[in-house]
Amino acid sequence: MVGRRDGVAERLVVAAGLPLETLDVSGVHAGTPGGVARAASQLTRATLEARRLLRRMRPDVVVGSGGYVSVPVVVAALAQQIPVVLLEQNAVPGRATRLLARRARAVASSFAETARYLPHARVVHTGNPIRAEVRAVTPGPIGDRLRSILVTGGSQGARRINRAVTGSMVKLLSDDPELRIVHQCGSLDRAVVAAAAAALPPALAARYTVGDFFDDMAARMAASDLVIMRAGGSSIAECSALGRPMIVVPYPHAGGHQRHNATPYVEAGAAMVIDDAECSPARLGAEINALIADPPRWRRMAAASAALGLPDATDSVVRLIVEAAGSGRRSRAA
Repeated sequence: MVGRRDGVAERLVVAAGLPLETLDVSGVHAGTPGGVARAASQLTRATLEARRLLRRMRPDVVVGSGGYVSVPVVVAALAQQIPVVLLEQNAVPGRATRLLARRARAVASSFAETARYLPHARVVHTGNPIRAEVRAVTPGPIGDRLRSILVTGGSQGARRINRAVTGSMVKLLSDDPELRIVHQCGSLDRAVVAAAAAALPPALAARYTVGDFFDDMAARMAASDLVIMRAGGSSIAECSALGRPMIVVPYPHAGGHQRHNATPYVEAGAAMVIDDAECSPARLGAEINALIADPPRWRRMAAASAALGLPDATDSVVRLIVEAAGSGRRSRAA
């Protein structure tokens, strides 16, 4: 594993027990004076460092998972004729994938639509790799009506979603005595959400669970009747693999790529979208109540989500990587 120096990978990869190499590289800040020049200089140094790393490791294949940190490693691999496989989790590929795709052996895409953005590359629709803990859980059966909601904005949280939930939960829980809400609020809004939880009457507080981060999110997702979240490629893929209906609030920045991620699920009836600017307590509460009041629609969403799910995506990606590694070994032997 290769990650950015002082980045989140240093915590996550090491905690997983995997060896980690780091590079001093960051994104391109084109809007700041000298940002592009600094990034170019940094990329050159990181590529030289990556070339030394690859000569030492002698890998059979290099897998680029997108983002700027993968660019110097993939560029170094291509220069040394090491096969490259790219992973693209978003429907619309990012700059790194668009730059490198033509020379990669394959691009493993989470979305079938990705191929049209990379006309000169070999794009294989594998689906997004699913974490082992997600594959290991058995989704709870869809019952007669919606009774449990899981809310997540990722490890950092999503302020717009958090505020919409805390602003609507008193009415939601009061109106439906069977409804339960599990809320991963992230670290940024921990104090505000905790204060809202503390203000709940005891009868409602018993049906509202909040934490800034849950280690067992796969099990919580599998046990939920509805998931409210951003529209990241991995999150949607995991939710769909477990057959859960979704309300998604796409992150409004980063080129709007999350809106594109949500589109196939919305068109199939597996999810509904609330724009970030429109995600108010009133709007979110109204959409949830509409699903509670219409069990047939909610069950259709669950069925559509399960139909789009690709729980074997990890195996498909692994086969692609092994294929590329084998072709690289044969080329070097010849």
